[in-house]
Amino acid sequence: MPRLTLHTAAWVVLACACSAPGQDPDSESLRDAAAALRGGDAELADRIATNYLEGQDAPDRNALWIRANAREALADYSAAATDYESLARLDSEEPRVQLALGGALFKAGDMESSIQAFDAAAARDASLGPHLWQRGIAHYYAGRFKDGARQFAIHRTVNPQDVENSVWHFLCVAAEQGFDAARSGLIPIDRDSRVPMMEVFALFGGAASAEDVLEAAGRASASGNGGGPLFYAHLYIGLYFEAQGDATRSADHISKAVEQRRPANYMWQVARVHQQLRSGAE
Repeated sequence: MPRLTLHTAAWVVLACACSAPGQDPDSESLRDAAAALRGGDAELADRIATNYLEGQDAPDRNALWIRANAREALADYSAAATDYESLARLDSEEPRVQLALGGALFKAGDMESSIQAFDAAAARDASLGPHLWQRGIAHYYAGRFKDGARQFAIHRTVNPQDVENSVWHFLCVAAEQGFDAARSGLIPIDRDSRVPMMEVFALFGGAASAEDVLEAAGRASASGNGGGPLFYAHLYIGLYFEAQGDATRSADHISKAVEQRRPANYMWQVARVHQQLRSGAE
């Protein structure tokens, strides 16, 4: 099983999968919907799947799966979650559906329900537990900082060289015990080849500045790495300033991260949800 790290865009099931767990589309209309979704026409896929569902006497797993994925692509996360919930009732023992549901609920800003879905996935397959970094992030935004710190601590056992995991553990500890305690308990990382992750790690450890992170990201972007390095730089600088209690500088960097639109990237969704939740708290 490939390691599911924080920089992964999402679980495989969240990346516009086009057939329900264990099944293949068995209807021409659903094949058309799946093809539309693969081709980037989520609106058409939604419409075909909806028409198909309206013509059935009972809920259809394939149509629900396709429509839920289409609605995520259309940023209608609450509607997608409703379809995943319907699927969960049909496939009560299928953890993949619960993972998809947890992701959609997170994107909709419903942290407690997202956590419940991830918990349900882990209950169905205990081996998933250490991999559920998404649950840890939901814990952070739900204010369940001890649970979040615990999740990131166990994620370290399956992914020991991920700066992002170390940082999210730091954020949970800082919110619960204070910035100094988080810095002294920073999970050590020896290598993370993604730029500017080691600079981000140095920032949280007190050995670098926000400017150092941005400079490294800027060099990487100028070398042909696209906007990814700058996105991650602004995201984690924004989170760093949140841990320091500097809401103004935090909001500025999170806004710059959100401006680097990458909806298929789970961490971009984290930045968007963060901005939404924090602006709503003002």
